[in-house]
Amino acid sequence: MKAQILAGGRGKGHFDNGFKGGVHLTKNKTEAYGLAEKMLGHRLITKQTPASGIEVRKVMVADSINILRETYFCILLDREHNGAVLIASECKKFDKLFRDTF
Repeated sequence: MKAQILAGGRGKGHFDNGFKGGVHLTKNKTEAYGLAEKMLGHRLITKQTPASGIEVRKVMVADSINILRETYFCILLDREHNGAVLIASECKKFDKLFRDTF
């Protein structure tokens, strides 16, 4: 279950009611309802939200799958060359790779 807001870092965020994390895994229907109650109508605070957070009005419920491989993809505007720069990486520390590269 994922809180649906327009910001990243939901899994590491926290809610104004003290609940931790906007992404949770469960196979228990009753527990899913409880998670939704703790998210809906509350403000989720992440590194990419205002200090007061963003109210969660929707949650996404989906089947969990085993991910065999992740690829991180980014499109940046290179103002010096007036064009796009495409970056793809299998590195889990993509943000570190980005900072070290640019």
